[in-house]
Amino acid sequence: MPSTTNEAKRKRRAVQKGYEALLPWTGWLLGPMAWALHQGIGYAMIPWLCKLDTRWPYHSLTAVALAMCVVGALTGIRALRKSREIRPGRSGDRMRMMALVSLMLCATALGGIALEYVGSFWLALCAGVI
Repeated sequence: MPSTTNEAKRKRRAVQKGYEALLPWTGWLLGPMAWALHQGIGYAMIPWLCKLDTRWPYHSLTAVALAMCVVGALTGIRALRKSREIRPGRSGDRMRMMALVSLMLCATALGGIALEYVGSFWLALCAGVI
């Protein structure tokens, strides 16, 4: 009797929905995209922030970029968990590798955003703006 329940569990676990294959790609895209948006939009908004003499839009941009990185990392973690449930013939190893790379990309982007953001506390807002 226990062997039939184990077999039924394996069959249930082996089912993979199509959207689950996109989970690791979300992390691959969201982390670097968040870093690029933070760097590009942050650089472009400095003259505007200098005229307004405020920093809260930059802090908001940083919060949005960090949220994008967190969502990318969470989908990477979910993909890593799902990769354990895929039966061996269904490319579980490939999904596991993509999930791990997704987590590494999100962690790198998070570090880059943090490095850019920390400098905003010590540098003058209008130092390079003429």
